[in-house]
Amino acid sequence: MRVLALSPIPEEGAGCRFRIAQYLPYLRDAGFDVTISSFYTPEFFQVVYRRGHYGKKAALFLVHAWRRFQELFSVAQYDLVWLYREAIPLGPPIVESLIARRGIPIVYDFDDAIFLSNVSEANRAISFLKNTSRVSRILRQSRRVVVGNEFLARYARQFNNAVTVIPTAVDTTRFQPQVRVAEDPNRRLVVGWIGSPTTFPYLEALAGVLREVAAVHPFTLKVSGAGRPVRFPGLTVEEVPWALADEVSLFNTLDIGVYPLTDDDWSKGKCGFKAIQCMACGVPVVAAAVGVNREIIEDGVNSFLASTPAEWVAKLSRLLTDPGLRARMATAGRATIEQRYSLKVTAPQIAAVLTSALDRPVAPPRPGGLA
Repeated sequence: MRVLALSPIPEEGAGCRFRIAQYLPYLRDAGFDVTISSFYTPEFFQVVYRRGHYGKKAALFLVHAWRRFQELFSVAQYDLVWLYREAIPLGPPIVESLIARRGIPIVYDFDDAIFLSNVSEANRAISFLKNTSRVSRILRQSRRVVVGNEFLARYARQFNNAVTVIPTAVDTTRFQPQVRVAEDPNRRLVVGWIGSPTTFPYLEALAGVLREVAAVHPFTLKVSGAGRPVRFPGLTVEEVPWALADEVSLFNTLDIGVYPLTDDDWSKGKCGFKAIQCMACGVPVVAAAVGVNREIIEDGVNSFLASTPAEWVAKLSRLLTDPGLRARMATAGRATIEQRYSLKVTAPQIAAVLTSALDRPVAPPRPGGLA
């Protein structure tokens, strides 16, 4: 079965890497020949979330949009299109509509609330070009739909009856805890945040809490992926450039992970992936008690959930001062990922959805859902 996987971002972006690319070895063994085509090149992807550079962004966007349209001439050689988020990041779903009209089945996959208006700070000036209504149109045109959590599924089911929830997972043969030597009681612990320029504001909002904790229980805050200099007075900050080759080892340098979010619909659409990555590496997490985090984390067992600044302070302090608690949570967190968020669990599910998309179409719901 020949599959064309379309993604707006390259494998350097976590979404493409963990929703599509990591499944390729398993799918190859299951009889699928998957070709990934991303809209952004790695070089363009490095520019797109930087402030300004609008002229360069516009020129590159037009070049890659033309290249994407040219792909339509060869799309007939594929049995199936596996679409992650969108074919082109801005504008109406023209490419998707043309693929559907040619009768090629589409499996639509998304792991964020992309049906909401949300634009990165770096690109707020062009927010008017973002077309959120395209999501409902693509849903109606798709043979099957895969989403990362139930919040996203409730939206998708308004427009398509064939919706499957498959959480974002990790390859637990790669994401493993490192063997740690006996802990030096005098070593300064490392609290880590690994994210992206678009999620860095969540960490900025947590800076006051981190300062309060560090004043009593000193630690080093390791930050990777912010996309800008990190200036948190009162905290010892270690900035580490993010690199794909160092991804697993970076998580393994942490003693505790933090995963702050705001309590809103955009955050409810997130799939808790940084918590999953930390826990897979045996790193206990303090995470915002929002959305799917409540499903991943059993508070006080495999990690902590926090809803208020006081809870953040108390739970971070407990982890910083209790090595036994960190060890117990590390073991329980790893077990959670192996049982529910591992590639060995989700890969057969992905293969089953792709296979089912070649069967007879499923009629979409009648009109009347959100546009």
